[in-house]
Amino acid sequence: MSMLIDPERITYARELKGFSKKDLAQKVDKTPSAISQIEKSIIRPDTETLMRISLALSVPPSFFAKKEGRRYINLGQCHFRSKRSVSQAKRKQSVRIGDFFIEFVDFLQQQGIVFPEEKLSGFQSFQPKSMEDIEIVAAELRRSWGMSLGPIPNVTRLLESKGIIVTPIYNSCTEVDAFSVWAGKRPWVMLALGKTASRARFDAAHELGHLVLHEEHTPGCSLTENEADRFAGAFLAPRDSFILECPRRWDYEAFEKLKLRWKMSIQALVYRAYNLGVLSQHSLRKAFISISQSGQRKDEGTEWAKEQPTLFNQALELICDKVSLNEIASSLCVSKADLIGYLNDAISEDLLARLDKKGEDQNGQLVFLRES
Repeated sequence: MSMLIDPERITYARELKGFSKKDLAQKVDKTPSAISQIEKSIIRPDTETLMRISLALSVPPSFFAKKEGRRYINLGQCHFRSKRSVSQAKRKQSVRIGDFFIEFVDFLQQQGIVFPEEKLSGFQSFQPKSMEDIEIVAAELRRSWGMSLGPIPNVTRLLESKGIIVTPIYNSCTEVDAFSVWAGKRPWVMLALGKTASRARFDAAHELGHLVLHEEHTPGCSLTENEADRFAGAFLAPRDSFILECPRRWDYEAFEKLKLRWKMSIQALVYRAYNLGVLSQHSLRKAFISISQSGQRKDEGTEWAKEQPTLFNQALELICDKVSLNEIASSLCVSKADLIGYLNDAISEDLLARLDKKGEDQNGQLVFLRES
């Protein structure tokens, strides 16, 4: 095989599948050490081995071709909002899904799609020295974006309108709640959508906090996580307006009404009230005891419709008469089945079906009328 192989693409494809080196080695009848040497470019895989790797990872051999200008998300720069028990393999897989969407955005731009201008980079240089500083920057960002002091109707749509690409995390990576990163000169937020509407909104605002506050910080420390939580609360419920509506003591019915108005969980609202000095430590403790005893720590009941990313759906609607799923999969060098899995939460079922049907229509038409 004369094609020049990029070993990084083998690593990328393996991590995209969620495989360890041992997993891949077993599937291609090699040792984990051999896979490691191939990925480090110490040894070059022969044609048979490359074909086996291709089949095991469900990508064509062309996926591994060397190409100038490719860029990959640096795992070490990603701010993850996830359980500590989440495996490194799952984190890597979720990041590779992000890499896939970067290539997908490149594909869409090649088709003529223009995405919203990024309007966040002006806030990257902010270095908070206190929680009060975070309150200030959250309020300043809202002002910069022309927002009122009221509740945000749709956080996901807001981020997308400001040039932040919001993508769903693939179903097999749902242990990862969310993560964010600057990649390809754009801010990205990846969200697991299989959770409550209030949690997903807070996660999105939390990741926005990381993008604003922590470009130069080491991800994963408790301080940056606490700062991102404080930013999320301040961004979703601005102090100047929220404090006027907030009860001065724990009252479940009062906070439940605030939940539906501000579209935040009762627990997030209670913490917000405590951080603003409206609720005391005693009231905070009383609130969480009450919530725990009612069995609502993980599920508070009544919620609103979940927010969904819309950029990819809008983009594909504009070109759905020009491309099919098969053509997109071929261009991105992935299988159609994997492509459907990645896009499943990013576009509507109807659009997915139309893109798929277009491919079937093309495959079925063998005879055409010559133009006069």
